[in-house]
Amino acid sequence: MLQHDILGVVERQVRTWSAGDAEVYAAATGGYSPAFAIPLLQHGGPQLGLTGADMTQVLHAEQSLWVHRRLPADGSAVVTKTVTGIYDKGSGALVVSTWESEYASTRSSCFIKGEGGFGGDRGETRTFEVPSTEPDVSFFQTSTDQALRYRETGDVNPMHSDPAFARRAGFERPILHGLCTLGITVRGKDFTELHARFTAPVFPGDELRIEHWPTGEFRTFAGDRQVLVGSVRFSEVDGSRKFGRSEA
Repeated sequence: MLQHDILGVVERQVRTWSAGDAEVYAAATGGYSPAFAIPLLQHGGPQLGLTGADMTQVLHAEQSLWVHRRLPADGSAVVTKTVTGIYDKGSGALVVSTWESEYASTRSSCFIKGEGGFGGDRGETRTFEVPSTEPDVSFFQTSTDQALRYRETGDVNPMHSDPAFARRAGFERPILHGLCTLGITVRGKDFTELHARFTAPVFPGDELRIEHWPTGEFRTFAGDRQVLVGSVRFSEVDGSRKFGRSEA
């Protein structure tokens, strides 16, 4: 059973990175974007720290990112993680955690099936909508080893690599990291803020249909399943420069 005393717990660690780490991320997602900061800050995966939870019942629900400063090509930063909320969604609990640094902050929401009904606050529900106009459309063919590639960024959740674990979670085989799908969706974009909701699983080998609107909204499908929806806010200053590149 999820231990609710994790609420408010603060952890600090120093994270270091190099240009090689950015290259690993780009290879795993088909290109670079500021979303590289997410696995950099929450190294190990968004599911870490959910003490007592049955990890086969944990699903990544939402992710947000705020870019404060551009990352240098290599460096280090103090990262502060805080469990900021545990919400009662009835059929499960939603645990919200934040990771903060001088360069970026990210927030992850994990839904834990079967952990609801404890009488807590339901919390707010973010709405995601896309314009009625036609989007720009692109396609990305994931490989059968796409999840193993993304695992190299540090996300070691066995849901994405262990067939027996995935079956216990109700999947026929390991699924792709939601953050990998997100990275593929926003690759090559330059933005300062991102919000996304994961709505269905992606399996390595699926072809993704990616829709983007000039106003920042996006949506991704695997076959006829919507798997991701969200939006970004583009930089209003010097938008041509790419996050994570050297300032020199």
